[in-house]
Amino acid sequence: MCYTYSMIRDLYQKLYERQAAFYRKRPWARKTLFIANYVLTAAVFLAYAFLCLFELIIHNPVRADVVRILGVPLLCLFAVSLLRNLIDRKRPYEAGGIFPVIQKKKRGHSFPSRHVASAFVIGTVLLPYCVWAGAAVLLAGTLLGYVRFAAGIHYPSDLLAGAALGIVFGLMAFI
Repeated sequence: MCYTYSMIRDLYQKLYERQAAFYRKRPWARKTLFIANYVLTAAVFLAYAFLCLFELIIHNPVRADVVRILGVPLLCLFAVSLLRNLIDRKRPYEAGGIFPVIQKKKRGHSFPSRHVASAFVIGTVLLPYCVWAGAAVLLAGTLLGYVRFAAGIHYPSDLLAGAALGIVFGLMAFI
């Protein structure tokens, strides 16, 4: 079956509205979603700061570790930011028909998700150094993706592209 753009948009709107209705009916859940957006973002970056501190200061790293730990996430951040500027996709709440659960003022730059790409590149880079921490960051990235979808901040394709780019850049660190 071939799906048209309008069919996909309608499917997205129905799926989003079902999610949003849950949060709109429950103020505590909406507040939890709002807090989770910030807590998960902070947790990912604290894990990254810990990795940098632990590997670059406490352990005497070889040059390859410095490139992996600092260079690869920075390269991913640069590439994703460049793509966002080039594509400049409107966010769901700008495109019409979507009323976000979490109000945002930011315009455009929706594709790919920089938050999710950052979480996935950090989680992937972290895995060989500390498996449980890398897995925890990847889980946080997945939850962050859900939060940003449920809040109406990103389309699923923004989140999937961000995750894929993060994983690809993370894996490039080890080839």
